Amino acid sequence: MRLAQLVENISDRLFFTVITVTDELNAYKVLKTLNARGVRLPATDWLRNYLFAVLDRGGETDHELHNIEQRWEAIVGRLQSENFPGFLRVHWNSRRSFARQADLFKTIRAKISAAEAVFGLLRDMEEDLDTYLALASPEPSGWPQEDKQLAGVLKTFRISQPFPLLLAAKRIFHASDFTGLLRATVVISMRFNVIGSNSTGEQEKKYHEVTERVARKELTELGPSLQALRSIYPDDRAFRTAFADKTIRTTDSRNNRVVRFILCAREKHFSGQAHDLAGDAFNVEHVLPQNAPDGWGGIGNDDAEALMYRLGNMTLLAGAVNRELGTAAYGQKRAIYQKSAFAITRKLGDDNAEWTPERIAAQQNWMATQATAIWRIAQLS
Repeated sequence: MRLAQLVENISDRLFFTVITVTDELNAYKVLKTLNARGVRLPATDWLRNYLFAVLDRGGETDHELHNIEQRWEAIVGRLQSENFPGFLRVHWNSRRSFARQADLFKTIRAKISAAEAVFGLLRDMEEDLDTYLALASPEPSGWPQEDKQLAGVLKTFRISQPFPLLLAAKRIFHASDFTGLLRATVVISMRFNVIGSNSTGEQEKKYHEVTERVARKELTELGPSLQALRSIYPDDRAFRTAFADKTIRTTDSRNNRVVRFILCAREKHFSGQAHDLAGDAFNVEHVLPQNAPDGWGGIGNDDAEALMYRLGNMTLLAGAVNRELGTAAYGQKRAIYQKSAFAITRKLGDDNAEWTPERIAAQQNWMATQATAIWRIAQLS
């Protein structure tokens, strides 16, 4: 009874307004007014209605409008509407003047005001769509395996600053040069963003300067493009110093994937053996355990908190073995490390020194020296 009364009360207070419009232009005006008064439209719908208003002013036929509508829906359908604003900004910045997300639609209004410009925008979006989707979701793409892996690393890092440059390069560069540029953006991201944790403002500005030169075909090959990116490539000394001090909390899922990537790259560098980052056969082992009991290995609680997520305190270990070890003492762990399938873990176990803050620092310094060789752009070093 109460539910029926509630439904009746709600229905008595609901009002619906039906607005009938005669053409696309009037529809756009209505939607724009609603948007301005607080009924927020998705960015995708806002742009769509603006572009159709431009076409309507241009006197396009119903057949032409229907064709454009189909092409628009195909783009949005492949992207999914929530990904559209990100794609639009990357696409725009790969071809035109730089626009921040907050200013993007204002910028488009200023630049796209005639039917011909609408058609051009749509054609360019269609041309860039496959590249963007391959960067955002590498595995389903038709890219070569190396390109997929490199794009997958950027995805693991959650790095998108190089995307406009990569879209521009994909249109212009030969395939091998594009792969080289993609590899370079991974190295720059590792040095500048992941380990250096530098501000992305200047980095994004530099990326766009180079993107504009590629889009204008001033830069058409890998070598000169790399030289143009030099200012956002931290040198070996800066990278080594930052790496030696780096702490990454693996309690965050993204951070855990980044640490797996770093450790797997070290393993490949050390033993030549590659491992699947997405596999669940192994995981990150914290020598000083994440839930270490008080005084584990003679390390005080305050020191343990500071040392636990140092890169020098981490290695790779089979998942089942890792679970069995738990918070075992270092002597017990060391015996297991010596039997590990991972070369970097066996080497850790070969050293019979105690696991102390000094040992962790020494291990991380050694890792930092390795890192400068693993993540390196020869033309810039």
